[in-house]
Amino acid sequence: MTHLTSDELLDAMEGMLDAERQAHLSSCEECQRQLADLSGVLGEARQVSVPEPSPLFWQHFSQRVSLAIDDAPSTGGWPAWLRWQVLLPLGAVALIVVALLIAVPTNDAGIVEIADESPAAVAVTEDSWVAFAELFGDVDLDTAAAAGMIGRPDVAEQAVLELTAEEQQELTRLLRAELQRAKS
Repeated sequence: MTHLTSDELLDAMEGMLDAERQAHLSSCEECQRQLADLSGVLGEARQVSVPEPSPLFWQHFSQRVSLAIDDAPSTGGWPAWLRWQVLLPLGAVALIVVALLIAVPTNDAGIVEIADESPAAVAVTEDSWVAFAELFGDVDLDTAAAAGMIGRPDVAEQAVLELTAEEQQELTRLLRAELQRAKS
């Protein structure tokens, strides 16, 4: 069986220990010694007289504590808005904004838009336009315009700027040939 706990020793001093634990106390010398030590300490404490404080003590004590708290120097801690309870939600919002900036695609030069601004209008990427052209064949500008699909005004300029030197030379040759054919 285990020795008596501190609470059980106090119960034994007050005569409120249950029968099973009382049987252990009568047979265990260690528990009897601890009970005797505790009884001796409490007996000595009862012999010391402690004077009762003045009736104004607690009122003055409360005032002194309040003044000490008010006069205490600042700990030089962080301002309230720089504590983790504020910074954690702000950091989470910043991470969400950065994630959205990375995840949401921008309207690049390779996007062709549908002229209709109805809710059914969608942006078509260059890759999907290639897939469309492979399915339906070459679509000229007039047919695309008749179908309601036109590119943004800056798409052609952007595409020309992205051509290599050889591609620019070929474009120049084709434009000259088309101009010559149109004049004749």
